[in-house]
Amino acid sequence: MYKLIDINHKKREKYLEELGKLDTTLDLRESLADLFVVEKNHRVIAYAAVDRGEEYLLQRIFVEEEERYHSVGTKLLKFIESTAMREGVDILRSRCSEEISDTFFIKNNFRTHQGEYLLDNIQKKLERTKEGIRGTWVSIIINILLSILKIGVGYLGRSRALIADGFHSISDVVGSVVILFSVHFGSVPEDEDHPYGHEKIEGIAGNIVGVILVLTAFELTRDSLINLFAERDFITPSWITIGAAAISIVVKYWLYLYKIKIGRRTKNDAIIADAREHRSDAVSSVGVMIGLLLSIYVNPVFDTLLGILVSLFIGKEGIAIIMETSNTLLDKQDREFIGEIERYVREESNVGNIHDTLMRVSGDKVFLSFHIRLPKEMTVYDAHVLADELKYSLISDYESLRDVTIHIDYIID
Repeated sequence: MYKLIDINHKKREKYLEELGKLDTTLDLRESLADLFVVEKNHRVIAYAAVDRGEEYLLQRIFVEEEERYHSVGTKLLKFIESTAMREGVDILRSRCSEEISDTFFIKNNFRTHQGEYLLDNIQKKLERTKEGIRGTWVSIIINILLSILKIGVGYLGRSRALIADGFHSISDVVGSVVILFSVHFGSVPEDEDHPYGHEKIEGIAGNIVGVILVLTAFELTRDSLINLFAERDFITPSWITIGAAAISIVVKYWLYLYKIKIGRRTKNDAIIADAREHRSDAVSSVGVMIGLLLSIYVNPVFDTLLGILVSLFIGKEGIAIIMETSNTLLDKQDREFIGEIERYVREESNVGNIHDTLMRVSGDKVFLSFHIRLPKEMTVYDAHVLADELKYSLISDYESLRDVTIHIDYIID
């Protein structure tokens, strides 16, 4: 259990008493620092004293000796970082490196700066979320307006294809709402139960968007086929329907360009899926407009025929989205990226043998693991130092890498 005990906390004295027993080298009773504590079985096993302001200053971090090899300190730092993120703080400084191994801060993404350890750009992690939410709200508002326009004009202009396209825009609103939730919950920091973060929910949302597209295509195709084989005269649509279809084409293609740019920049599968849905909408509106022109100038039946063709295209796009987002959920390996990592290891280190390289993707983060072979005469300490240097070099040079696990084998004679 992680708790924040600020200077006004009603049980602060109780916690100070517990911390005095836990850490006998420091008296916190006169300190005005806020306390971040970790409890296990209703007992404090770790704490951090932090001055909270425009920047966070880490004065002291202490973990009970028996718990120091269970990553408790790292989890406590993550709790402090997530609190800073929520409070709009961008910098966390540490001046307690004398009591703690330097590698502890380095492996938690701190950097050295003027004799202290610094974790900055904390708010940058929220930019991805804010941009995704902003873009999704734009989609929701525009799709609501377009659906009202197309359904209204479709009824007035007597076009089944335009009405169907309008209901397709309503399904887009549902898909965008799903994505809105995925962007929000996918941004929740990693925790003990979800050490790889929550970003895979974005892939699930992308799958849902694909399913919505397939179901929409099925319904549109069924309605058009029923209308096609019904033994009755087809009605010639009005000219005003062409104007509504043209507006839909322009707006939907602009939405595609807008959302695909956000999706690729933030590496968000859900937003990319939503962008591709907008592109399919633009193509479907082109089909609707062609069908309307043919219905007016050739035969009214084309309004229905083009509606069927457009529905099939929508279904194809939905299946493609499901396949693509499923690859992310199933951790499909990026062979090009893996090859680049292996070349880096061979060229930038003394490691000649790297094998069994695997990657796991969670949102815009990559978790990497691989094996290296080292001389069997090398001490455990030297092998550990080499692996650590290699790990943090990779993380420094590849922004997408969140963590690297290196397994050490010995060179067979």
